[in-house]
Amino acid sequence: MQRWCPNLPTTSDLKQYVAVIICCLCLWATSWFVLGYLVVPGGCVFNITALVTLGYVVSHTVERYTTLNPVITQTLVGVLCKMFIPINILEDKKADLIDYHLRRVYPVIILTKGPLTWNWDYIRHNPVKVFSLATLPWIVECLSTAFFSFIYLDFPWYWGFLHWRPMKRRCLNIAVYDAQYNGYNVMLCIHLGAILSSVSPAIVVPIVIALNTKGLGTKSKLALLVGNAGGLDTAFSEGMFGVINSAIFYESTPVYRIIKAFTAIFFGVVLGVAWGVLADILPDHDDAHAPAIRSLHLFAGGILFTYAGGYFGWGGISGVAIMVCAGAAATRWARRDWALNNNPVSEIYTTLWVIFESMLFTLSGYFIEISDVSAAEFGLMIACIFSALVFRLLAAFLVALANALPVKESIFVAITWIPKAIVEACLVRVASDSLWKNGTTDKDRKIATQHSNMIIIAIIMTSTIGSILTRIMAPILLSPYPRISPEAISTIPNIPSKDKRPSPCLDAFQYIDT
Repeated sequence: MQRWCPNLPTTSDLKQYVAVIICCLCLWATSWFVLGYLVVPGGCVFNITALVTLGYVVSHTVERYTTLNPVITQTLVGVLCKMFIPINILEDKKADLIDYHLRRVYPVIILTKGPLTWNWDYIRHNPVKVFSLATLPWIVECLSTAFFSFIYLDFPWYWGFLHWRPMKRRCLNIAVYDAQYNGYNVMLCIHLGAILSSVSPAIVVPIVIALNTKGLGTKSKLALLVGNAGGLDTAFSEGMFGVINSAIFYESTPVYRIIKAFTAIFFGVVLGVAWGVLADILPDHDDAHAPAIRSLHLFAGGILFTYAGGYFGWGGISGVAIMVCAGAAATRWARRDWALNNNPVSEIYTTLWVIFESMLFTLSGYFIEISDVSAAEFGLMIACIFSALVFRLLAAFLVALANALPVKESIFVAITWIPKAIVEACLVRVASDSLWKNGTTDKDRKIATQHSNMIIIAIIMTSTIGSILTRIMAPILLSPYPRISPEAISTIPNIPSKDKRPSPCLDAFQYIDT
């Protein structure tokens, strides 16, 4: 049967599925003794688990028979469940709280996973090419999104850039800022442009690596460029979000908040380096349990930075500290036989992300509110997304061209800059979380809904279009050169290794962004 239908699960696959199902049933049965009615059908924990499980099963089944990325299918599953299931899963306060805190965990895993798998040797030898491609298109699209959201959707400027709305004291969902100089409260919401400007190389990097093995794009090392620049782009997005959020929700004068935003970057770097060095010193490098302990060390530190930074009004420190910590630790480990972009800790984080990926995208798709969107509004949202995207692609093309890439390869790099996924999914509920509990206008509620809808629409459409165009245009735009194996992409020369493990084929998580 396997001979005629090669995509059918093998015996080994079926055994793996059965083992996972047994483990899940055991966990569910155990949780019943602890949580009671919450884990039975109709309970909030059961509903969330069922939704995430459905997203995982459907997405990976579709992936087995098509080339559609699981991220796209998982988001679609969330959207369809929201449209056709009569029960709103997240209306339950406990379910909403679970999702809220999960969205504090996702960035920790993503921001740690990225620097652990970047090819620092390539970045060090091509800093201008990588950093310019990671930041300049982001800035262009961020400003363009703010402009077009004002033009097309009549968003007030404070929603395009910063939500600055003087009001008398009211109860806030996130924070209250008492402006002592005028007796008003100020509420600010992170700008839409910063969220929609993040690229997601996890969608196209596996495609580019497959092309690399066929000799396409090997001369310019496009797989390395797209993977590392894309990873830095999304890390930059998360870092900027944290810094700006920290600067916004803090009781002080505007000048002090701006100064604090920049000092947050400095303190984040110092804290990240210190925690990363500690992850190298403890435990001993030859300890058999070093990979597991170091993984827990990075994760525990990241969670602490996230919650403590937000509590004390220094949330901008956390994103910077997590990225720097992972980068510093990976660099030091590389001096003692752990490859920079293929070490045991990164493999553990890859497994963690496989688990959390379905949670993130399936639950993110569930935030869409189709009933509140008219056909005209839907068209304007798409116009806003793609108008800003055109400017982003033009900027990416010009940056690639300025870095001495041929015209055709510059166009190809711009195409790989289309998909949006991870950062957008992490921040899909930021608008609704930042609304006032009392006194919020109907217009602001409507804008918050449009905000989430645009993010979900952008994930589905740009990820699908980006992956399809990458496959179609690659043979047209890229010239064939001698083939390079995936092992050659991931292996760093001149790094001694006692362990001669074969390097696995790179997947979407090898160069995962943020």
